[in-house]
Amino acid sequence: MRFLPRVLVLCLVVMILTLKLMTYYWARIPEFPVSSTENTFALSAKIPFYGNPSLIPYKEFFVPGQNTTFPLNYSFHLNGSHICKDQDPYLVIFVLSVHDQTAQREAVRRTWGSVANGNHWPGTTIMPLIKIVFLFGVHDDEILNAIIRTENEIHQDIVQANFVDSYDNLSLKVLMGFKWMTLHCTRAKFLMKTDEDSFIVLPKLLKKLESASMDNSILGVYSFSEGVANSGKNKIDKNEYPLSLFPPHCKGIMYAMPSKLAANIVTVANHFKYMRIEDVFITGVLAKAVDARHVQLEESEYYKYKTPKPCELSNGPIILSHGVNAVLMYQTWNTFQNPIMCSS
Repeated sequence: MRFLPRVLVLCLVVMILTLKLMTYYWARIPEFPVSSTENTFALSAKIPFYGNPSLIPYKEFFVPGQNTTFPLNYSFHLNGSHICKDQDPYLVIFVLSVHDQTAQREAVRRTWGSVANGNHWPGTTIMPLIKIVFLFGVHDDEILNAIIRTENEIHQDIVQANFVDSYDNLSLKVLMGFKWMTLHCTRAKFLMKTDEDSFIVLPKLLKKLESASMDNSILGVYSFSEGVANSGKNKIDKNEYPLSLFPPHCKGIMYAMPSKLAANIVTVANHFKYMRIEDVFITGVLAKAVDARHVQLEESEYYKYKTPKPCELSNGPIILSHGVNAVLMYQTWNTFQNPIMCSS
């Protein structure tokens, strides 16, 4: 027992020395501000690469450059500033059209697109505010330009920008539509792009938009990892797109997105090399630049290649069909107005 005080004293000395050593080495550890710690954590928890892993070595390709590469400062011959004036559309639909397809545009206006004129979809009582805009560039035949000016005087639903309207300028056409939205339709919630020969079952599309997580996302016919075409009208030169696979994207027959996402896309667009393939460029390359994601239409919800029969759209889960001419459009619409036609 007589050694106990000495043991206690020795333990106390050891504890003091240990604390001093800890204090000394702790002081030598550099201090990090809170933000640096957060950044370090963010880097360690980095979101996995979105797309085919073979694209990872080329991820810098999807980062906007410092310089502008093509113009987006075209003026609008027909600016459609009245279309959304003092209104908050739930959905703005951009329909890409060809100048001489007057009958096809009229079919859209009188069938599935008639809701843009305040009409209800057959069988529904409430529809959110929807606007349709037919997009054009300038044709080299002034007679055709005059046709759409006259058409616009009647329907007031055409926007025409001052660039050459051509297949190679489809990307530019859509981007100018996005730009128009940022100028004249800023309070729209969603926008959709489609073609004049598409038939959209709007109540089903609206239900899809409402049920899906659409924050910074694009809804459409989804392609995760498509090879680059080496022939045909969609052939891509290596100078235009040097990779062998496209990033995830939605097909151009129809895609929808929040208007804020469209505004972000048009902001970065001309900091990339221009691509003629509109759906890949806009919903793939540019969407990836702003870290967008995609919401897939199920295969049961669209006809990609098959031309539908009228009752196939009015019955069942189909939201979208392509290759629908004016006659078939009216026939299909008739089945929505008269469901008994498809009851057998």
